[in-house]
Amino acid sequence: MEGESMRAVFEPWFVRYRVDFIFAGHVHAYERSYRISNIRYNVSSGPRYPVPDRSAPVYVTVGDGGNQEGLAARFWDPQPEYSAFREASYGHSTLEIKNRTHAFLHWHRNDDGQKVPADSVLFLNRHCLDH
Repeated sequence: MEGESMRAVFEPWFVRYRVDFIFAGHVHAYERSYRISNIRYNVSSGPRYPVPDRSAPVYVTVGDGGNQEGLAARFWDPQPEYSAFREASYGHSTLEIKNRTHAFLHWHRNDDGQKVPADSVLFLNRHCLDH
């Protein structure tokens, strides 16, 4: 994942305020992480991989609209353990907020102009559920 130093700075706030997901772009591909934490390591001199953490958010990269340089060709392999799904294809995402406690994220590949479901996940709003 890119931007690890920035995540390490902001993630304590995301955890404290029970943020469920973070959307980011720039990488021209799609990726969804598991709930992982960057808090417990030092980016410059410690372990460089995030660790599973149920209090951490899910990170979603939605840069799959592409650009003139094309898709992130080296993004696919190897897929790290913290990554739940990743693909360097053109596509689009939808986020359906059903109610105060449930939301669905869907990602559709559309390389050939056809909407093909490829990834989906249910989010439970931990802030509402914990109160």
